[in-house]
Amino acid sequence: MENTIHVPKLRFGSRHIDVFPIWIGLLLLGFAFGGVGAYQVLTHGLQVTGLTDQVPWGLWITIDLSSIALGGSAFVFGVIVYLLRFKRFEVIGRLAVLLGFLGYSAAGLVLFFDLGQPLRFWHPVVFWQPHSLLWEITMCVVLYLSVLVAELIPVILEHPAFRDHPLIQRYAFFKTVAALLEKVTHILHKAGPALAILGLTLSLLHQASLGATYGVLSGRGLWFSPTAPVLFVLSAMGGGTSLLFLLSVIVFRVMRPGLVSDKVLYEIARIAGAVVLLCIYIRMWDWAVTNYYSFDHEIATQKELLNTIAPYDITFWVGQFFFALIPGAILLAAKRIKNFRVLMAASVLPVICLILLRWNYNFAGLIASITYDPFTPSVQLNSYVPTWQEWAVGTGVISYWLLGFSLAARYLPFRSKEAHH
Repeated sequence: MENTIHVPKLRFGSRHIDVFPIWIGLLLLGFAFGGVGAYQVLTHGLQVTGLTDQVPWGLWITIDLSSIALGGSAFVFGVIVYLLRFKRFEVIGRLAVLLGFLGYSAAGLVLFFDLGQPLRFWHPVVFWQPHSLLWEITMCVVLYLSVLVAELIPVILEHPAFRDHPLIQRYAFFKTVAALLEKVTHILHKAGPALAILGLTLSLLHQASLGATYGVLSGRGLWFSPTAPVLFVLSAMGGGTSLLFLLSVIVFRVMRPGLVSDKVLYEIARIAGAVVLLCIYIRMWDWAVTNYYSFDHEIATQKELLNTIAPYDITFWVGQFFFALIPGAILLAAKRIKNFRVLMAASVLPVICLILLRWNYNFAGLIASITYDPFTPSVQLNSYVPTWQEWAVGTGVISYWLLGFSLAARYLPFRSKEAHH
């Protein structure tokens, strides 16, 4: 059995109130609000959104790209646990798989509403477009989500309810089913290294292809960069591992104290810090090539227009530079700092930096875009304001993510019962 799970409680005088039911109730309200927006979108189509031909990607795609990137710790720790065989990270690896599944399933959920024809979501799987980056990304995401499901099934099936429930002891049928599920769990455990290799391959392919997509789109002068594929991979590794450290402290130090040692948590923080610093190093060279060494008039015009409607330069230097440089250095020095409150606060900033990076790649280049005239190109300023239906769907998807994590953090076992995993 795992250690006793400690649930945070609020104290009112002499009473201690379990906040978990209140939290779940709030998430269910958010999910219901998302259902109202989803009904509007499915009934009336994309005309209820603020999307246009000039800005066809907006809030939903940003949530999609961010949730995929924040699940990046799944393939990182799949390699660490199964290929490099650092078994002290095995429990952490299970949480990483959970975050990966929640991130990719949330991305699929929001994409369902972002499609002009939602009921044709299965078309890319049947009607292949091998020359399209978006088709390759779609296939990799579908296949990798399948891999994550296969990796998550053992975590679910090892719950005591599938082994010690009174119905299993009373009826032979349920006992047979429980034995079959145990065999499935054992098979999936043995397939762990193969799943890790497959997950790493698929993740690197689609994360890099997401960055490459913005490099080949017309009218994206400000964000055109040959290093975008590398940035997308490293930012997913750094931001995803930072989120994994933050949630690992909550799950394994607050709710399940003693299940993971502090030394292992410090190592996760150091891995996140090292990747974040490497990412910001490449990002600054990318900025210098695009802005300082470039004499492209359209790029300078794009920046000027963006600064007229929003503090673009400030958000870049604060949100994408200092939110990576400073916390990256703090996380890298985790063994010397040894203060989880400081480290948790620092781990939040790379997550924000990752979301801003995805937002800018998706959004800034659409707001100030270069016209398609090859002879007299000019920069035009577009506008986009998400409608309440878009916010509702986004709230519902985020509530789904938080609901899945909250239930898993409280009820799922994270230590494998197999002696030789």
